[in-house]
Order: sequence, then structure tokens, then C-alpha cells
Amino acid sequence: MNLKRLGLFFLLGVIIFSVGCARLLNIGTTQPADDIYEKDLVENTAISQPGPDAQSGDMLQQQQVQIERLRSALEKKEMTIQEYKKELEIASLKAQEEASLDASAGGDVSGQLPPNAKPGECYARVYISPKYKTISTQVLVEAATEEIKIIPAHYEWEEKQVLVNEASTEYKEIPAVYKWVEEKILIKEAHSTWKKGRGNVEKMDNATGEVMCLIHVPPVYKTVKKRIMVSPARIEELPIPPVYKTVKYKKMITPPQKKVVPIPAKYDTVTKKVKITEGHITWQRTMCETNIDRNFVLKIQRYLKKNSYNPGVVDGVLGSQTRRALKSFQRDKGLAIGSITYETLKYMKIEADKKK
Repeated sequence: MNLKRLGLFFLLGVIIFSVGCARLLNIGTTQPADDIYEKDLVENTAISQPGPDAQSGDMLQQQQVQIERLRSALEKKEMTIQEYKKELEIASLKAQEEASLDASAGGDVSGQLPPNAKPGECYARVYISPKYKTISTQVLVEAATEEIKIIPAHYEWEEKQVLVNEASTEYKEIPAVYKWVEEKILIKEAHSTWKKGRGNVEKMDNATGEVMCLIHVPPVYKTVKKRIMVSPARIEELPIPPVYKTVKYKKMITPPQKKVVPIPAKYDTVTKKVKITEGHITWQRTMCETNIDRNFVLKIQRYLKKNSYNPGVVDGVLGSQTRRALKSFQRDKGLAIGSITYETLKYMKIEADKKK
């Protein structure tokens, strides 16, 4: 009996996986994502062959639009693949749990029922998605290095005296100096001479009475001018002092230096999801079919549409599109997947109508 159940669940998983692969390969029923993908391929062919009058700017814009459409279609494909993987995982977990319960209970059906159930309540076996935790880690982007900087020398302007001509000696001839002076020159020296004179007795006759006087004649001088040498000619040494010139020059205050600047390592913060708990199958209280009416489904559809989950036409019918939107909502919010559980209704703040 257990082997038959395992075989049935395995066959169910293979069928679901095959249907998913068929949808991805456009075999059988084609989903709207496939229609978009095929439409994009047709538009891609049309855009890749522009008319002769098309401008290059328009071509680039059209190609950009085409790339965005293809990316959107690819993302939808990825979402579809993830949904089928989840369904296959749920089917596999259900099969394993059924097999483990049958093996442990020895055919006792009570071990497979919800624990602590109350009359009038409905329970469903739902899939609890794995829980993840976002952690941030520091990743080394660039290792620590060193940068060598050359600090140039520092100069300042200063003044200094520069010798232009050295000290020397000049020889100058000084001529002799003369002056005019007056000088008395002796022309005739003083002397004595006889001079006839007259006396008391006049001459009586030629033979007597002659008087002769001996007189002193003073010297005779003559004033003459003559040039005399005051100072003789000579050679004079004249010292010539050195000649200096004031010039400006750059004086090095500090010599050039080499400075090693350490460059610290660069890190980047990377966030990643780490799985905390594995996905598993469990029992949760769910809405009974008698309580699910049109008004109740309308509330769910409106909530899904308001929160960007497309339930299809808001008509109060729990169709396949609404079920897919509900499943995506439950998966994104970490809620149990597989039924309209009270946990989901509490999250949506929708009160369950208690009808008997």
C-alpha cells in the first residue's frame, strides 16, 4: 500500500514537472507570458529589419524597448519555473510525509489527522516555505596598498652681495708743485770808496785844498720773481675698493622628501539570504467550503489586486488565476501555501464569516 502511494505521488510530480516544461517550451496550453514572448520575437524580427528611411536614433530606441520586453518575458519565465519547482517540492514532501506516517503508525489513520482539532473547524495540509534571513557581510574589494608621494623641496627668496670687481690699486702720477716767490738779489756788495768833498778850507790853489772823503757804499739789491718747487713729482698708490652687486636667489629651506602614504583596504557590504529553516508540510486551520461564498472571494480578490497581485477578473469566483495570485502572495509574505488559511486571512485583515 505504501509503495502504491509513493508511486502515485511520484507520478503526480512527474506530470506537474512535465506540464511546467511543456509550458516553458510553448507545448500545449500557452500562458500569457508565452504569448508575450512570441509577440516579442515577432517584433524583434520586424525591428531587426528597419526600412531605408528609419533613423539610427529610432532604431536604438526600438531595440532598447525590445530588450526590456524580452527581459520582462524572461523574468516571467523564471517565476513560472520557480512556481513549478515549489509545486514539485510540495508534492515530494507530501509523499515523504505520507510514507513516514504510514511506516510509523503501522496503518493507523489517526496519526495522519490534525492534532487538537475542534468540531466545526477545517484543516488543510499546507506547505510552509523555507525561512531566510538577510545578513550583511564585508567583502574585500581592494587590498590595502601604499602610495609613494614625493614632497618637493621648499625654497625662499633671499638677497646676497655678489662680488663684481675685486679690490685693486691704481697708480697715479702726482706732478711737482711750484710757486712764485720774490727774492732780493745782491747786485753790488757794500764797499768803501773815496769821494771828493768840501771842507772848511777851500782850495787856495790847484795844489792845495783838495778834500777827499772815504765813504761807505751800501750793497745794492734787486727784487726778482722766481718759481720754486714746493713738492717734487711723485707716484701715488690709490686703493680701489671692491664692487658688489645685490642679487636675489632661491634658498632651499627643506630638501625634497619621500612620503609613504598607506591606503586602507576597501570593503563592500554584500547582503545575502541565508536559509534558517527548511520547507515542510504541516496542518493549519483553513476556511471550510461552506464558508467560502462570493462576497468572501471578492474581498480576497480586491486585496490581492490592491497589493499588485493579479487575481484576474474580480468576479467572486475562486478560479485558477486567483489561486495563483494567492499562492504568490503567500510565498512572498512567508505564509503557508496551499489553502485559504486563517493565518492568511489574519494577515489580510479579512474576517471569516462563520456560517454553519
